[in-house]
Amino acid sequence: MRLVVAEGELLERILDSTYPVWHDGLSRRAYSQWNAAQLRTPWGRERLTRLALVDDAGGVLASLKRYRYDVRINAREGWMCGIGAVLTVPEHRRRGHASALIEQVLADARRDGALVAGLFSEIGEPYYARLGFTKVPMDEVTVNVQLGRGGAPAMLVRAGTERDYDAICAMHATRSAATAFALRRDPLALHYALAKKRLFAGLSAPGTRQLEFFVAEEGASAAAYVVLSQNQHGWTLEEAGDRDPAGARLGGMLQVLAAREPSLRAPLIRAWWPPSFSVPPQLSLSRRTDPKDVFMLRALQGTPYDLGAGEIFYWRSDYF
Repeated sequence: MRLVVAEGELLERILDSTYPVWHDGLSRRAYSQWNAAQLRTPWGRERLTRLALVDDAGGVLASLKRYRYDVRINAREGWMCGIGAVLTVPEHRRRGHASALIEQVLADARRDGALVAGLFSEIGEPYYARLGFTKVPMDEVTVNVQLGRGGAPAMLVRAGTERDYDAICAMHATRSAATAFALRRDPLALHYALAKKRLFAGLSAPGTRQLEFFVAEEGASAAAYVVLSQNQHGWTLEEAGDRDPAGARLGGMLQVLAAREPSLRAPLIRAWWPPSFSVPPQLSLSRRTDPKDVFMLRALQGTPYDLGAGEIFYWRSDYF
């Protein structure tokens, strides 16, 4: 068995296998375009690789996506080997190929200095716990926007642009500084997170999905921002930030956005809300549940990490 980078015809064979599991409504052609476009972003070219375990004849046994995220964990700064889209080809299952692929990828990451490995799993904890991964507690919540009798506040909310990225990354660093684990964001990482969501919405069937990115300014600089995905089920708050620790600007922005169409009912808004992130006075959180996708970590240098509730700062747009 050999570990290879999946490109060209080999990559298309892998996408044929992963498409039924993760297409989420995209056509097969759009699914291929979406994956290819992520690799063409500046961050994706350097930080995202599709890998496959193949047999001597070149047949695919298992595959995954490997990411390289800058992180801070327990006051140490370094990088995380992110693992996503782990899949064994159906006819080769129950032979340990996925485990062998993961272990080989993590051995390479440890040799290259990665502090930690992270993955999201839809199949639950037991399988990956056997490989040394530990669940990280996270909350998914409903975000309730409170509109007073006078309606939404009179504040300017505009579309976000690339010139806002530096200010947004600074907000993220400030708001996440007190937590034990967080991604270290730079403009290229933020560009990738937004581009991935925009591409997905743009390649979906017309009218089914939309991504919105808004900021509120103070002077000429973004002082608060929000990224929202929309579909027929409501809104997903992908990420947000506010220079003000109380989050009053963010709360006002969501009031403005929720009141854009007063004849319609307020949308359902779901979010992965970091426990350390202050809830703005105009908002309340309810219906706390565990996310469907379990986030897990495995230490690659030093002792295992034991992160409790409130020690992780992670938004839905950080999903990989």
